Amino acid sequence: MKLTKKRMTTAIGMAVGITLLTGAAFASYNTSNGYEIGKTAIKGLMQNENYTAECRVALLLDGENVNTTTFKELYDRNGDVKLNRTDKSETSEAYKHYMGATQYEEYVQDNDKITVYHRADGTEESSVYEGYGEYYNCGTFDLMGVNDNEDDKEMQNKIIRFTELVADTFVGDLKNNIVYVSGDDGSSSYEMNLDAVQIPEVVNAGLSAMFSTINVSNRYLDDEYQDPFMQFGTDPIIKNVSLKFTVDSEGRLTNAEASSTLSGNGHEGTVEFGLKIYDYGTTQPQRVDVSTLKNAETYDMGEKNTEVTIDGEDMTEIVRDEDISDAAEKGFYVDEKGNVLNSNDEIVGNVVINGDGEGVIVYNEQ
Repeated sequence: MKLTKKRMTTAIGMAVGITLLTGAAFASYNTSNGYEIGKTAIKGLMQNENYTAECRVALLLDGENVNTTTFKELYDRNGDVKLNRTDKSETSEAYKHYMGATQYEEYVQDNDKITVYHRADGTEESSVYEGYGEYYNCGTFDLMGVNDNEDDKEMQNKIIRFTELVADTFVGDLKNNIVYVSGDDGSSSYEMNLDAVQIPEVVNAGLSAMFSTINVSNRYLDDEYQDPFMQFGTDPIIKNVSLKFTVDSEGRLTNAEASSTLSGNGHEGTVEFGLKIYDYGTTQPQRVDVSTLKNAETYDMGEKNTEVTIDGEDMTEIVRDEDISDAAEKGFYVDEKGNVLNSNDEIVGNVVINGDGEGVIVYNEQ
């Protein structure tokens, strides 16, 4: 299995400066009451019931493209067809063992989730998760979507409050680096550029802690599976950050481009990020015809769908429903020996019995 978890950890760590500093940037896009409006714009990225979004994230190491991931998402929280998403990840030959190339489409309609995988050999496989709407009912930019569960609402409010405090903490003099670029009655565009001496110390401290942790976890891996960004050592720093963004007349983000360069041990790594969000309130995701799907497997998410035996014991009534659902969502399945396998029949985990006598899936360390 590809080391997706480590790849995402690295990307998130490198982009930490962008994320936090973007909060500061948004906080002053309006000269009159821009701070409060800016915080509303940030929170708006967490709660949108209808939109179309296009996103691109690229990772470069010493000028060479390591990986580029793009996706397009059409989302309608309240529609019978809630989501259309296409996702493609391309990796250079040198890093194919570390992070694999993937391409898939995802649909959520009539309380079902459908995933179409496009394999490297040109074949196509599909998975239909019936009744999955109970588990999956939000878009990338609707993570704080309306929820009737009071506990969930409390959690969401805490996360939003934390985001506001982050913005409060990092605004400071950074707002003076915002430069008005252009605008009209319908939109306003701004940009910000920061060099190494302007990066808050806490950002580099966080990177140091993260890279130290990942270096420890990587020391037992073969060279071909090593995280390429570990070449930066344990104390990399953010060298620069640039940001350009546009908001519409309602204060909603419509376009953002950002980049950040990481430096350490004589190497440089860059994260490039681009995002467009449009058709707020008018997006209509299209229904997929399930009967046309190739090599489709159907999973009933409301029932146990896998029988597992370990040492001759029938695990059907022991394996937890949430574990089976989680494995199926990842495209994994459980064989009769209790092995958890991916689509290439590689073992990625096993079923074990916990202290309560339940069958629990434990994945191999990634």
